Amino acid sequence: MSSDLPATEPVITVRRGLVLNPRALVTRLRTDPMLRNSAIYLVGSTLAGLLGYVFHFETGHLLGPSGYSVVASAIAALYVLNLPLIGLQLASARYASIAAAREQLHAVAPMLMRLTALSLLAGLPVVAVLVIFANEFARFLNLSDVRIVYLLAGAELIGLVVTVNRGALQGLRRFVSLSANMVVDMTGRLVAAGAFVLSGLGPLGALAALLVGPAIAYGQSFVALRPRTASQGPIDKIEGLGSYAALATVASVGVNYLFSIDTLLAKHFLTADAAGVYAAAAVLARVVYFLGLSVSSVMFPEVATLHARNEGHFHVVDLALLMVGTMGVALIAAYSLFPGLVLLPYGPSFVPARSYLGVFALALTLLAIANLLINYLLSIARRSFVIPLFGACILETLLISLFHSSIWQILTMVVITLGALAGALGMMYVSDRVVARRVVV
Repeated sequence: MSSDLPATEPVITVRRGLVLNPRALVTRLRTDPMLRNSAIYLVGSTLAGLLGYVFHFETGHLLGPSGYSVVASAIAALYVLNLPLIGLQLASARYASIAAAREQLHAVAPMLMRLTALSLLAGLPVVAVLVIFANEFARFLNLSDVRIVYLLAGAELIGLVVTVNRGALQGLRRFVSLSANMVVDMTGRLVAAGAFVLSGLGPLGALAALLVGPAIAYGQSFVALRPRTASQGPIDKIEGLGSYAALATVASVGVNYLFSIDTLLAKHFLTADAAGVYAAAAVLARVVYFLGLSVSSVMFPEVATLHARNEGHFHVVDLALLMVGTMGVALIAAYSLFPGLVLLPYGPSFVPARSYLGVFALALTLLAIANLLINYLLSIARRSFVIPLFGACILETLLISLFHSSIWQILTMVVITLGALAGALGMMYVSDRVVARRVVV
């Protein structure tokens, strides 16, 4: 086994004045793949996210409140259906990273075919339930047109296949292509939704765009995945693909549960006004989490590739933790010092949220750190995160169920839970480092 600091890798030292030297920062950004790819993916995901907001603005403007409520509720339902997709993307990313580490890029296409087949096999029962009970789902969502449920079923299938290809782009560290793919998807949705609604199809047309955008992106992903160099030779057997996909899906469901359950419970336990203030503060603080996602998405294939080569990888995780921690501290400070500025988009009625913003930013920073460490453990195929993750899910639900008399009380329970989770996962990471150092010695 090699140490975490292989001889071929220079140790980066911090020199006085480096932070104030723009040329040095630009050079570091160009030469450090972790920083460069994080910046690329952050820009790409931010642009895709902005286009997603424009999609909502566009459909709301064209359809009005009544028609837009149909679109919003259907998209919320699709979000729940798509919870396992993040795990599917991580599975594809890890095995693409392993293929790259073994210099077997020709193994990526067979892996994609196998994982696509597995994902469709797992997704078809869900789609079948949607189709069979379409009338019941339509009544639950207050949808007058049952065809919307059929569109959701189709969007679930196309989401499965495009996610597999995006995972491969992530694993191969083609973050420009991955970012472009997400932008192509959202642009396709925007154009299709506008055209369909203006042609008289109403909410049904707006939701049909959820098929068009991903379908275009799926076709574009094959262009992005084409081999850049000729590669041939024997392909090492891929083992445990299905079980790893299940593990990554478990991680995705657990993290997303922690990401959203407090807002749902706040809506249940608090008054309407207090729940609205809680939701607004939570949405604003989620910026911290999404910034952390861009870092963990870049870290994942870097660590998976190094681990597959039996090379040191802790320096990559350390840098990722430093980046997420720095962004978290900066946003905690900004939200604490300038809460009025942060709340401007919501208007004066949400002024009571000012006192909670800094603590919300702390909570989401802890979740971002926990998610990064879970991604680290997934990148080396470790299952040890499952117990603390689902322990945190149970703990947060139980604590909020017992202590929910005010926003402060619920928020305190969230910080306690996420702090405990980040601490437990951090101890696992420190333990890994200690064990690796002992093996080297």
